[in-house]
Formats: sequence, C-alpha cells, structure tokens
Amino acid sequence: MRFRITHVTRFKYERPAYESHNEVRLKPRQAPNQRTLGFSLQVTPPASVVEYLDAFENIVHAISVHDPHGELIVRADSLVERTPALTTEGILPFSEFLAGDGLRSREEYDFLHQSRYIPFSERLKRLFWSSRARMDEPVTDYARRIVQWVRDQFEYEPGATTVHSDINQILRTGGGVCQDFAHLAIGILRLAGVPARYVSGYLAPRDRARPLGSQASHAWLEALLPESGWTGFDPTHGCLTNDYYVRIAVGRDYADVPPLHGVYRSAGGNQTMGISVEISDAGDDSAGSDRGATQQ
Repeated sequence: MRFRITHVTRFKYERPAYESHNEVRLKPRQAPNQRTLGFSLQVTPPASVVEYLDAFENIVHAISVHDPHGELIVRADSLVERTPALTTEGILPFSEFLAGDGLRSREEYDFLHQSRYIPFSERLKRLFWSSRARMDEPVTDYARRIVQWVRDQFEYEPGATTVHSDINQILRTGGGVCQDFAHLAIGILRLAGVPARYVSGYLAPRDRARPLGSQASHAWLEALLPESGWTGFDPTHGCLTNDYYVRIAVGRDYADVPPLHGVYRSAGGNQTMGISVEISDAGDDSAGSDRGATQQ
C-alpha cells in the first residue's frame, strides 16, 4: 500500500529570529519493505538546505536561515510504499542466545547499553528482574512478552511526561506516551542482552478512506532477533508492527531522531511551535518522483 504524508512544523517568534540552524529528520528511510517514491522539503523563508546521512544512516536535512524572520515553516511531503514484512518464527532459547553475548556486545554496542533517555537506573533494573527471561524461553517469545507486558502495566497518558523525559518519569507516574513506552521496553530488552533500537515514524490510519489529521509522529522499537533480524514491535499497542507503520529514523533513543531541532539567535521573547501531520491512502498513484529537498 501507498501513503501520502504531509508533516508541517511552524515556529512563531515574538521577536524576529536570525541565524537559525536546524536538523530535520522527516524523509522516510529506505528498507526492504519500504520505498520512498517521492519527497519534497519546503522551507519558508528561503533557506539553504543540505542533505546527508547521520551515524545511524538516517536521512538528515540541515537548513539554515540567516536573515531575520518572525516565522519559520518546514513542510515535508512524502509518498511511501509499504509491503508486508517477511517474518520467521524464532525458536532459539535464551540459554543458547546468551552464548553469543561477547560478540553481540561489540557489534551492537549502541543498542545494548544505556543512553540519554534510557538510563539503567535501579528502578529499571528492578522492573527487569521481575520480568526476566527463562533460560528455555525463545528470544522471540520473550520480546513479544515484554512488549505486551509494558503495555499492560502502564497507562497511555498524554501530559504525564514531556518529550525530554527519560524512563524514570514513566516509572514514577505509571503513564506516558508512545515515546515512553518504546524507551521502557527497549531498556528491559537491553538489560536482557537483546539489542533494541528506537524508531520514529508514522502509524497510518486503518480506515484508508479517512485521512489522519492533526496528529504527531509515532514511536516504536526494533529488536535484533536471532532468526529474523531487526523486528518491529509497538509497545503502545502491545503488538508487532505491520505495513501501516512508516519508518523515518532509528537511533539509541529519541535524542538521536527528533523530527526537527536546532538553534537560533534573537533579541528575546517567546517562541511557539505547532505541528500537523496528515496521512492519506495514495492507492496506486505513483506520481511524484523523489525530487530531493526544495525551498520556497
């Protein structure tokens, strides 16, 4: 299936901003079951735009606006094709899986150790020990169990955390949003020795006749399973991901993949930000080849 995605971020400044420099991660990643058929990035006011790959091979656009401006608008339009992923049922038990810990720790260091929003705190360690794997339990079954367990134990509660909250916040409040659910499940899997990474993207609507409007990005995780490789799980819904999930970027945690962040100079005053996301079914329409980054 194909989806059209429009993601608009609008900044307004009480006093004009200038020398604004931002990194944007809004172009979908290429993957075996995901193709970007079209993409454009429009920036108002006119900006210089440079595209590059970061350390995790996410597509990044660096945008710079030097002249004074009271508003900055970044609009990304994507046409993405998703196909069902081929999955393999894993049966390797933890007793055999852990024998490869040494090599895995070197090859997947970033996705096995603590990170900015996923510290290995005492709270997390206690949670891990209460849900640890049995030695005869298949690694794939354990990953599914943890994802479902996190969903069952915590409440989806917007406002309980912020975009800069680490896992200790959801452990204190008992609730959070998709970012927090992903961070928490990733932390437990890493403590168990299973490489896990954070994924940012979009969850397209099931009702393909109705656009998804005024929504934000979604977040989930991918675990490196012994038989099937990187496999997507959504702790917010307690399930495996499917072809309704559009991947944008991957990293150790949210700090590696924010859709847009940067710095600017001004004479002071407040800044406000608004975000809107619309996703609609593109059917078989393949119009709109990849035009790269543009500006207006």
